Amino acid sequence: MRLASSFAIALLTVTVASAQPEPVEVHHIHGLSFDPRDPGALLVATHTGLARIRLGANPEWVGASRFDLMGFTVSPADPGMLYASGHPDLVTYRREGHGNLGLLLSRDGGRTWEGVALRGQTDFHALTYSPDRGGELFGWSVAGQTGLHRISTKTWAAERLPAQGLRDVLALAASHDLPSRVLAGTPGGLLLSQDRGVTWRPVAGIPRDVPVTAVAYSPTEKRLVYAYIARAGYGLMRSDDAGATWRPTELAAKPNEPVVAIAPGPASKVVVATTVASVSVSDDGGRSWRLVLDKGRVPTTR
Repeated sequence: MRLASSFAIALLTVTVASAQPEPVEVHHIHGLSFDPRDPGALLVATHTGLARIRLGANPEWVGASRFDLMGFTVSPADPGMLYASGHPDLVTYRREGHGNLGLLLSRDGGRTWEGVALRGQTDFHALTYSPDRGGELFGWSVAGQTGLHRISTKTWAAERLPAQGLRDVLALAASHDLPSRVLAGTPGGLLLSQDRGVTWRPVAGIPRDVPVTAVAYSPTEKRLVYAYIARAGYGLMRSDDAGATWRPTELAAKPNEPVVAIAPGPASKVVVATTVASVSVSDDGGRSWRLVLDKGRVPTTR
């Protein structure tokens, strides 16, 4: 079967990579976050599982499963609680017989996962956590029940939203401070919802004909938000007023290496990951940068 074959190849890739002494390589990054339980470490959701990176050290796998984690987000209020979506590894596929995991929950920092909603029905390629109404998740599914879904983290009740004005979502980010406010990066600009995902409109100051490939609110500086605009002259943009106005950082757009994930952290830190699995960190809100991973490997000094 074609699906099983692709999972077998992915699993073989992970097995071979894990057998190598050093360095461990990370490829196909889909999500990024500071570890809520260890701010000195990053959690990286990849095509072949969840990895942890301590700055300056080699990546290490978290847990035994090697799911293709397409969507990924964390709850700042609950350290250890992680949410994800995507596709199973070969072992899980053989046991459960479906290729879409729906919504996954980890209660132990990514070591183990359980399906909590829409199993076999959705494949969220964008996922974000909102503290609104006791905790909600917004996810954009590209398979099965496609479109925008809103899921309660208290009951796991899920509903597919009309999402008027929204399509082809690349990234989602819910405000940690302003109730009902969600941003979406799309191939046609940055869109805003102020009614928990029901209706959407373009964000002023962002071109409407350019891809916005990543967007993220800061969990500590509540009105701080970053967005990556894949066009020369833009790159990583920063807003200090929840998206009302924007200014560029010192991370310029690269035509062949757009940013696919942004992770704001404590003390003015922000981390970005690109399509070629390069990860860079800034300690000063985007004014200066250093490389953490260079195309999946820890940079070597000469």
